[in-house]
Amino acid sequence: MFDVVVVGAGSAGCLLADRLSAGGATVAVIEAGGRDRHPWLHIPAGYARILTHPTLTWGFSTAPDAATGNRALDYPRGRVLGGSSSINGLGHVWGDPSDYDLWAQKGCAGWSWADLAPHFAAYERAEEQGPHRGRDGQLSVEHLAEMPPLVAKLRDAAAAIGLPTPRDMNGPVREGFSTFQQTRRGRRRHSAASAFLRPALARGVALFDNALALRIVIQDGRATGVAIRRGGVETIVAARREVILSAGAIGSPHLLMLSGLGPADHLRDHGVEIVRDIPGIGQNLQDHYIARMTWRLTDHRWSANRRIAWPRLALELARWALRGDGVLTWSPGMVGVFARTLPGLEAPDIQLNGGPVSWAEGRIGVPDPEPGLTLGAWQCRPLSRGSVTLASPDPARAPVIAPRFLTAPEDRAAVVRGIRLARRWMAAEPLRGIVAGELRPGAALQSDDELAAFAAETGGTVYHPSCTVRMGGEGSGAPLDPQLRLRGVAGLRVVDASVFPDIPVCNINATVLAVAQKASGMILAG
Repeated sequence: MFDVVVVGAGSAGCLLADRLSAGGATVAVIEAGGRDRHPWLHIPAGYARILTHPTLTWGFSTAPDAATGNRALDYPRGRVLGGSSSINGLGHVWGDPSDYDLWAQKGCAGWSWADLAPHFAAYERAEEQGPHRGRDGQLSVEHLAEMPPLVAKLRDAAAAIGLPTPRDMNGPVREGFSTFQQTRRGRRRHSAASAFLRPALARGVALFDNALALRIVIQDGRATGVAIRRGGVETIVAARREVILSAGAIGSPHLLMLSGLGPADHLRDHGVEIVRDIPGIGQNLQDHYIARMTWRLTDHRWSANRRIAWPRLALELARWALRGDGVLTWSPGMVGVFARTLPGLEAPDIQLNGGPVSWAEGRIGVPDPEPGLTLGAWQCRPLSRGSVTLASPDPARAPVIAPRFLTAPEDRAAVVRGIRLARRWMAAEPLRGIVAGELRPGAALQSDDELAAFAAETGGTVYHPSCTVRMGGEGSGAPLDPQLRLRGVAGLRVVDASVFPDIPVCNINATVLAVAQKASGMILAG
């Protein structure tokens, strides 16, 4: 028996365990994965080796969809302490202020930019020392450990096409070219497990790892615990005050539906006993869809391709161990551009990101033998909406994940604008003599239809699923109220990316942590 039971040791769950236990609550954390001992989890560039790891991830894939070539897309989610913060690209990006003001306008009182900004600063220990940035938090946020020579050229090229070039991607000016900031401490990834869960465990938080959550136990309309299977044995971890789902935008709606909370007809179709008909659970799935482009560079000095292949990789391993820099500290997003490609927009509608690495046939982790650069183009605020639904009442079976990418015509048009912006950037004068030519999609593809088809046939997720158990005001149809409590069931909250009313314009991990930071105060206040 614990005061609070948290399901999921990802970004939100780790932070909640720390904050709630520091506030005097007894806390149990349930995590389906194991300890984060694998070495690639702690080397920043290790993401390329673990995105589809058979035990460190859930091995999810999407339902095929005609809008994206009827392909089943890999959908990596972490199944290890730290969750997806242990396998992601380390990008630490605050959302645009208008993201959170839109949340408040949709009835989420207390979630405007003015309300949420202090919660970003509260958890971070940022190398960038702007007046609004956090200095005393637990999560280390650092600039790139190595600044490749191409970065300065990319910055100059961005300026040449009229883009701002702020130093701090999370500063007052968000639009334009910046280098990414990383959740990194020196040479090592700084995951939510490292930053928050380890102090919580030292404080006495109970961890049930390698434990599959089977269902939420609900008695007389109140969540009283979580049934788990661990080592083949089923038991209940009981909660005096609250059960908190932090299993992510896929795991949280999945567990709610397994527990009889969700669209009644859908639950009935799968033989799940209905506890409460909540149509919005599992709906409104939002994610960013990326089309990756590749350019050939004129010389290996501009690209890391040779450095990440044997035998030179051995030298990089030594450099990482001895000096704490080099290509093993890199992440997939080294540089980024946020831009508005239509008039009258209140926030950027396109992000471009990437760095001086290219992959053989687009296979992440397999370097191209010739020097290259990869950029991804994605729409910041997609209109396409998908779902997470049951495939079976068996908790061990993956749900059906249907993002329905590019089903909104506006999204197809936006990705084409992003591709054209990337081409304009790469053709700028400062990159002449460095960028030798476009490999993907290739100069032969020029029309909007051709570029949209390229994006549909080759693109994929940016790993930002969200919004599947959204919060909202009274009468909005949102499953959660602005206190993140599930409507109609006492003692049950959701705290993770699934609670977003709409996806932010950027990478979402920083926002997930800010939501958890704010939620911890709500929970401790009762």
